[in-house]
Amino acid sequence: MAVEKRGKSYTIRFDPYKDGQISLKVDSGTKAEAKQIEAMLLRACRSGDYSTLDGAGREACVRMFRNKGWELPPALGGGLSRPTEDLTLWKAIQLCLMDPEVKDSANRERHEYAFSHMVEHWGKDFPVKALWIPHIKQYQAERLNQGAAASTIGKERAALSKMFQVLIEMGLIDRNPVRMVKGPSDKDGRREVYISFEDFNALVGNLPTWVKPIIQTLYFTGMRRGEALGLAWENLNLESRTIRLHAHQTKERQPKRVPIHRLLVPILQRVGRVRSISTDKVFLTDRGKPPFPDSLKKPWNLAIEAVGLTPAPTIHDLRHVWKTNAMRSGMDFEMREAILGHARGIAGRYGRISDDDLVRAINGMRFDEGSTEIWVARREKENPAGVNCRAKNLSIS
Repeated sequence: MAVEKRGKSYTIRFDPYKDGQISLKVDSGTKAEAKQIEAMLLRACRSGDYSTLDGAGREACVRMFRNKGWELPPALGGGLSRPTEDLTLWKAIQLCLMDPEVKDSANRERHEYAFSHMVEHWGKDFPVKALWIPHIKQYQAERLNQGAAASTIGKERAALSKMFQVLIEMGLIDRNPVRMVKGPSDKDGRREVYISFEDFNALVGNLPTWVKPIIQTLYFTGMRRGEALGLAWENLNLESRTIRLHAHQTKERQPKRVPIHRLLVPILQRVGRVRSISTDKVFLTDRGKPPFPDSLKKPWNLAIEAVGLTPAPTIHDLRHVWKTNAMRSGMDFEMREAILGHARGIAGRYGRISDDDLVRAINGMRFDEGSTEIWVARREKENPAGVNCRAKNLSIS
């Protein structure tokens, strides 16, 4: 019996029925928790009493049975065994979203959105083992024809590749065809966007009240939309003017510190006056619930239309506007890359960046650094079907 840390998760290696060891990922934050799950599984498997398993132990036990193709005991929902030779796209997506590395990942919402397009294209019952290189090439071509940007298709490829990776780790398939297909070039979709402070304030003035502080936070920090929407009050220290993101909250899967500009402080203070008793998330909709990334699109597009900006900038363009403002304000290159999360350990190798260094850097940043300029190499086509493919039923609890 052993517990090993592999990447961001823990794997237990144990012999549940004294007939050979198996390896199993477990959803635990520490090695001690992984050992507790291992002990629960051993006790349940060898005694035949699965009713004593708690939530984490039950989830791990069910996954173990399904991974091995065994029939589930009645206490675990018997009769729900999954024949591996009949693995459908829908079942594969469910297994992927239940994987510990995906379930609590900052990219989970993005994966769900990507999978919704694949289900629409191939159907829920498409056999995964039949999904091969020509199918992926055809899918990419169809998405391009629908007007999807190359970067969007790249995110969908990443989700599909992650699904295959999970299935390989579970021993259900042995190859990942996504790695054998070249993705579309994003050169035709290159964008250069700068939004003036005047136009930005006009945009904010046309947004719903609950959306305004989210967009302002993106503009003043350079954070990604998912990072901002995932903020909890424990991440913020308004006194020291520092945001601390954990590794699971960033795309790079690395901890990150973001300084808070003095113009953003009163905005976040106002947000803090109304909190929910059911969540610690900073930003809430007008219904008191944490917003989904897609819920910002409609109010953003309406505000863009009201101000008359064309070609229409995206919410993600605010990150590039922040980088331009930082550069034009004379912020040190390594400093701004560290704040954006692009440093890749440079600062750690060549010098320590303190919280005070970050605050001093943001204090010198100006935002009225030019007039609006928007250049897009290729105008994306509108989705001819007008389909909203968010597919809430992809969510696996």
